[in-house]
Amino acid sequence: MVNNPFHRYQNLLKAYILPNSIPVLWNNWNDPKRAYHNIDHLERVLKGIEKWHYRFTQDEFEQLVLAAFFHDAIYDARNPDGNEDKSIQFFRRVYIGKDRRFDLVDKAIECTKYRKRPSSFPLKIFWEADNAGFRDRWENFLKYEKAIRKEYSFVPIDEYKKARIELLQKNIGLFGSKGDTNIKKLIEYLQNI
Repeated sequence: MVNNPFHRYQNLLKAYILPNSIPVLWNNWNDPKRAYHNIDHLERVLKGIEKWHYRFTQDEFEQLVLAAFFHDAIYDARNPDGNEDKSIQFFRRVYIGKDRRFDLVDKAIECTKYRKRPSSFPLKIFWEADNAGFRDRWENFLKYEKAIRKEYSFVPIDEYKKARIELLQKNIGLFGSKGDTNIKKLIEYLQNI
């Protein structure tokens, strides 16, 4: 990746987290088992936050950037329940700031658990950035689906399709007409594979 987020935000990371945790974060985001929840996803989330930089205080922006780095820091497709909570715990263990900066980081990571758009502006932007793929071009949305399937390749296809379609149906109405079109097209795609 040409625009490495670890390089771009190295000063922020060094200022607020233990130095030995940065290589751990790097390794987690670049784990070969991660086909979707990888550094490319991190970069997409950061871009979604960066485009609203002018609307945040510097403190909010820095917290959201830290939340981006930690929101999928712990990701285990075999045990998906609790990944966000484990990521929050990881952040708290390595955080070296002296202020209450972690409050928004915790809330931002936690909001990604839910299929409901948060009401506060910073959390809404973070949630939207994490879910931006739903509004992406169909080709990209399908590419993301194939990457997610790869992460869940240990699940039998019929079981995967059933659970995935149920999850997709819960997202109808959350991402406007473009998102709904992608979701319905993906459901049809899954039904036919």
